[in-house]
Amino acid sequence: MTGDAEALVRAVTQLSSVPLVPELRLHLLMPTSPLWRATPDEARLQGLELPYWAFAWPGGQALARWVLDHRESVHGQRVLDVGSGGAIEGLAAMTSGATQVVCADVDPVASVAAQLNATANGVRLETVTVDVLAREAASFDCDVVLVGDLTFDEALTVRLIPWLRAHRALGREVLVGDAGRVPLPIDLEVIDEHAAPFDGNPEGSVDWRVLVRRLR
Repeated sequence: MTGDAEALVRAVTQLSSVPLVPELRLHLLMPTSPLWRATPDEARLQGLELPYWAFAWPGGQALARWVLDHRESVHGQRVLDVGSGGAIEGLAAMTSGATQVVCADVDPVASVAAQLNATANGVRLETVTVDVLAREAASFDCDVVLVGDLTFDEALTVRLIPWLRAHRALGREVLVGDAGRVPLPIDLEVIDEHAAPFDGNPEGSVDWRVLVRRLR
């Protein structure tokens, strides 16, 4: 599976950077690719069942930017990157001196993409394929929880917020990249704001207002 997934990631993406985080290089699906505008059925035929890992989503970019600009927030810390996709946030944390970064995603191909991106940036990540929201917060050994652009769906967000609050109750820092897709509760205070390219388009044709939030 891993070899096939690596071949898939390499075949459909190009190593590129995004305007908000030029320090990092990722395997991204580019606008020049026929798959950029593929329907779900067309993408599935190419083996792209859930190709969220192939984009640097606005919330992930903003959160990665914040981490790189505030390295002390993760330096020497154990970091959990939730719904990591291609792991732009996890890469930013490892580059900023985190002692450990675990990237968790439900898609096994995302784990492969994250590892390829780690190699491209000269860092090491740990990856797990798991629905973290189905596990107790206390079962994860971490100091900082990063969530980049995972609040895109109301039902998912309803599951996510109590789980993040459980981490905060354990004394962990919780940081969220919020592209404004779903309203978030007021205890997620705004600590930064950016304009990020729409859904990972590295050409930056459309910018979204994106917030970085910290759980009080």
